[in-house]
Amino acid sequence: MNRLVIMQLVFAVFLYGCSTANPGIFVSSSYIANPDKAAQFLGEVQGESRQRWILYLIPMGEAPSTQQAIINAKQQISGTRFLADVSIDDRTEWGFGYSEQIIIVNAQAYR
Repeated sequence: MNRLVIMQLVFAVFLYGCSTANPGIFVSSSYIANPDKAAQFLGEVQGESRQRWILYLIPMGEAPSTQQAIINAKQQISGTRFLADVSIDDRTEWGFGYSEQIIIVNAQAYR
């Protein structure tokens, strides 16, 4: 019986490792319309995408998405046309009985 419990725990940890988020690296758009128009710096922005895991094993909601974090960052300042100096990071926050996977985008917004 003890071997079965240990095997189940090992299998659960293995499955959890396979489901972790990887933000990847990509650019949602590299083309800016009207390149002759001077860009105006609007400020620093940050966007996040999160997913909570109940009991560290049961995912709630959509998986964290780099694309969603970029969209959230662009929505921080009205009129943002594009982002520059983009950094993408991910982390896991642990709480009692739950964890959260978070993808964070930090950038400079321009109009």
